[in-house]
Amino acid sequence: MKKNIYQFVQHLAAATFIGLSVYGIIIYMGGKINEQLPAATSLLLGLGAVTCIVIIVVMGGVIDRMMEQEEKGDNR
Repeated sequence: MKKNIYQFVQHLAAATFIGLSVYGIIIYMGGKINEQLPAATSLLLGLGAVTCIVIIVVMGGVIDRMMEQEEKGDNR
């Protein structure tokens, strides 16, 4: 059960990161949103992207450790 929650959080962070990246590309390419974002908004979007990356890395490590412990428990 715990592993499923960690996987959900990891997938949610990955989806959020992809969404922020696509939004940034649309703004950079000059899509329908041609207005410039305020600096604070840009910083918050960047911070959100970095936070998503950190969550993905940390949750991946936790899930790997959990799977390793499950495998060790199965081999006994």
